[in-house]
Amino acid sequence: MNLLCGDVGGTSARLATWRDSTPSAGLADEHHYSSAEHDSLATILQRWLSDTGARPSAACLALAGPVVDNRCVATNLPWVVDGELLAQTLGFPVRIVNDFYAAARGVTLLGPADRVKIGGGEPVPGAPIAVLGAGTGLGEAFIVGGRVVPGEGGHCELGAASEREARLVAWLVATEGRASWEHVLSGRGLVRLARFLALERRGPVPAWLDEPGAPARVAATDPEAVSWFSELYGAEAGNMALRVLARGGVYLAGGIAPRVLPALQAGGFRRRFEAKGKLGAAIADVPAFVVTHPALGLLGAAAELGAVA
Repeated sequence: MNLLCGDVGGTSARLATWRDSTPSAGLADEHHYSSAEHDSLATILQRWLSDTGARPSAACLALAGPVVDNRCVATNLPWVVDGELLAQTLGFPVRIVNDFYAAARGVTLLGPADRVKIGGGEPVPGAPIAVLGAGTGLGEAFIVGGRVVPGEGGHCELGAASEREARLVAWLVATEGRASWEHVLSGRGLVRLARFLALERRGPVPAWLDEPGAPARVAATDPEAVSWFSELYGAEAGNMALRVLARGGVYLAGGIAPRVLPALQAGGFRRRFEAKGKLGAAIADVPAFVVTHPALGLLGAAAELGAVA
């Protein structure tokens, strides 16, 4: 078994060979590449093949963006990725899937050590599952009846639950043209929250908010922004739980949740998760989990290729 698995986002492309049917031991030849520094995914793939000397027999590549007929128009990159064209270039079959399709496939293979629970009861076997994750953008997917249903719900309109959030929505509309969940639940979203809070305080807006490493710096130095981010994360996670009554659990994937885990555990996330008026009781027992598995997208891509089940 020699299969290429890829998890490609707006920030980085993570590529590896899957050589074993065991999730903990299957990865080899893993390399990370900056997505923005390359003009196409084909260029990155050729570089990976050169760097590793690997000779895959097939590939599954998970990308951020809607996938139709094995073709993806990337959401946060100026790329159009066509699996059939890549296959002609590389010499082996290439399957393109949405990144959160792969994440959802990976979630079904997680063990207890791969996740941290944030409230609720126990997951109900066979019940719907919701998966969302803030990273470069905000990905979302569901598992219903054992079938993964990918979506782009992160781009839906952001709702406000307070006067401050109403001001935030108005500010986003003025500065971004609209207000979506991804505008606040992403790396750039965390920076937007910090910037808005600085404006609300009528103090200076730190110049470093415009620098590439700003999301990590906000996460480390601005507890008010991180706390608000965690509350908003809970609000949208609860929305997803309501949409399919996800008694199988709501899973937080993506790179940000593990980094702000203490804030997610502090109470605001769960309070907003369950703050759904008369239907709050309907999801009070729905468990939420932060995924800590280091290669969820690659695991899901491998599962799509039949390498792990």
